[in-house]
Amino acid sequence: MNDNDLSAHLIARLHAVQRNLGFEPAAAARSEDRFSDALDSMGMVEFLALVAEDCGVKPDVIESAVGHQFGTVAELAAAMSREAILPRGHSGPVSSPAGSANSQGGTVWSWLAATAVRLGDTAEPASAIDRALHRPEGWFESHAGIQQRRVWKEQDPLAAATAAGREALECAGVNPSQVASLLVASEAPPLLLGLAAALHHRLELPPRAVAVEVGGACTGFLAALWTAQGLLTRHEIILVLSVEAATRFLRVEPGAAGEAAALFGDAAAATVLCGSPLGANAVPLAEIVLASDGSLASILQIEQSRSSGIEIRMRGTELAGRAIHVMAESVGELASRHGLDVRDLAGVVAHGGNGRMPALLALKLGLPAERVWSETSVTGNLGSASLPVAWAAHKAPPQGAVIWTAVGAGLTWGAALSL
Repeated sequence: MNDNDLSAHLIARLHAVQRNLGFEPAAAARSEDRFSDALDSMGMVEFLALVAEDCGVKPDVIESAVGHQFGTVAELAAAMSREAILPRGHSGPVSSPAGSANSQGGTVWSWLAATAVRLGDTAEPASAIDRALHRPEGWFESHAGIQQRRVWKEQDPLAAATAAGREALECAGVNPSQVASLLVASEAPPLLLGLAAALHHRLELPPRAVAVEVGGACTGFLAALWTAQGLLTRHEIILVLSVEAATRFLRVEPGAAGEAAALFGDAAAATVLCGSPLGANAVPLAEIVLASDGSLASILQIEQSRSSGIEIRMRGTELAGRAIHVMAESVGELASRHGLDVRDLAGVVAHGGNGRMPALLALKLGLPAERVWSETSVTGNLGSASLPVAWAAHKAPPQGAVIWTAVGAGLTWGAALSL
């Protein structure tokens, strides 16, 4: 870890202490800033305790390194570097200065500070879908495991996504002016061009805040988290927005394509990520992994139809089997890499291509069904919004490690570990 990286880590910790003391940190803290201008004596004690815990030493070791004289952030970073007092896991070059050791094991690269969701206002029951598909009553729920799906109808998806974003920022205690980057994920975007820029404008983010659209279909939320961790080497706060409007494109009508279309619902979800703990309920993210295999693309295809516009063509049984396999494998490998037993996880947040998949994933993992969290049975497949919607449904932060997993068209898949 070089001095600049270490300075960034110290600034992140400085910000965390300032927020704990009840005031907002400077929007553009610099390594030349003096501690005496940023913290009082008790705040400095708290700051040293945090940094010492990161590095696995006692506070007096850091005090000795600077001769008990705390000047600027850069001076402290230089002194710690000379004495090889570094955050655990950072003895060599690293990709993110936001990382620090966590007492539960693993390296924390970012924190999830708040999540807010908006579902389509209209709840369309399975019985209505049966009628649209010309199927007997009870057919759709028994086949897809979906009791109802949530749809936008005449609702404005961009307005819903904006509301979710504002709520998440408010819950995190963040002003829109503090957001450094906006990452937007969407499998079925309500605006085909300029989606991220439109949401950036509606949220009244500053012009310097980068607005980026992230692909990955149903894996889009994990792809956005993975991207955010790289950006957090430079930025303090990132807003991730998932917004899906699948029912605007897919027609529910008799036939295989219409039955596939009926699986999807509409939603928006916003998540605030930061490079240091923000608020009492901030959840640390230890690692995010992504994978892909383009040779499996034919399992799920989007095609243009002359009669009904866009249609989904899928080999349902093969797709479900492959999805469950790669999600279970991702969960097992990520848990093992961090010394965790899958059975000890507080929960698994799972994307559901249909409402039956989460229970099948639980069976594959050897977990009780209630430990695999998904809202697909009451919302439909929400694409990139499925993971944050399932997470938000559990109001209290879980006590223990949780793994998030999803699979998307392409085929792509991934997992994330929160501690």
